[in-house]
Amino acid sequence: MVNRRNFLKALGAMALGGILGNVYKGAGRALAEAEVSAPPLPWPYVELDVEYVRKMGHLGYYAFECAGGAFWGIIESLREKIGYPYTLLPIPTREEVEAALEEGKHLHSMMQYGAGGALGWASLCGALNGSAAAIQMVSENWKKIGDMLFRWYETALFPSDKSNEYASRHEFFVKKYKSDKVLPQSVSHSILCHVSVSNWCEVSGYASGSPERSERCARLTGDVAAKAVELLNADLKGELELLGTFTFSQTTASCRTCHFKGTNYEMGQFTRGKMQCETCHTDMRPHAHNIVRLELPGSSSSNPGKTVAGGAALTGIIGAIAGVWSYMKSKGSKKPG
Repeated sequence: MVNRRNFLKALGAMALGGILGNVYKGAGRALAEAEVSAPPLPWPYVELDVEYVRKMGHLGYYAFECAGGAFWGIIESLREKIGYPYTLLPIPTREEVEAALEEGKHLHSMMQYGAGGALGWASLCGALNGSAAAIQMVSENWKKIGDMLFRWYETALFPSDKSNEYASRHEFFVKKYKSDKVLPQSVSHSILCHVSVSNWCEVSGYASGSPERSERCARLTGDVAAKAVELLNADLKGELELLGTFTFSQTTASCRTCHFKGTNYEMGQFTRGKMQCETCHTDMRPHAHNIVRLELPGSSSSNPGKTVAGGAALTGIIGAIAGVWSYMKSKGSKKPG
């Protein structure tokens, strides 16, 4: 028989149990939500070992090519050191990548679309694409760091001496190399895959489909990821300026006196860019033609829309042409066009 007192005790115990159960469930749910929710960008960054990331980027290329490899090399290095929130990203671990390469299995990861200048279209170098994505995830200063990385790429020797050394001594993380030769080096003078690869193939004599070219891009991927981390490490310590500042090439600076993002079409503000102009634009005859037609303010003109608004603009255009002309002369026998 259950008397009134025992009944009330049992009822109280059930109520308390229900409350505690709900508290437990609520706490578990909150914990689960905290584990799967992604914090706002930028995500945490800690100083990384530049040479470790160089080797990770090289390994990443073997699994995901240039863009995926550079991104994976940086982000997986951060996941190894920090954990959450990088554990939320659908990227394989180093161990999984190494095992897949051993077994000849394909892995899917982020940024793989950027291979070969994005889907093989040979536009922006994938190593820059993947590295820039990683930089933007971890730094408020991503634009400045990205500018410095891209400008460095235009003038750097690829593959680097360090990467050639690692490959020749079998010190990268891969077990079977596409090539372990000390490869020839070239300067791209461009951030485009098309120009970067073409220049290297011309210098080296290797075809674009050769294992040596592929290995060159693997080493380049490691080099770019390493440089990105070098810049991020400096930014973390407030020492970015010690690595230099972003500057245009002399010719590009001259061209940008007229060609920049603006609202005056007639003054040349119909294009924009930061790349080395002289890499592709070697024929300046259209500018020479325009100089003949220039008219200063106040002069008569049958076509006012073609009148240049200001003597300063004339000086800028002449300066731009002079800069490019000097470059062309410095190339010796290289013909325009």
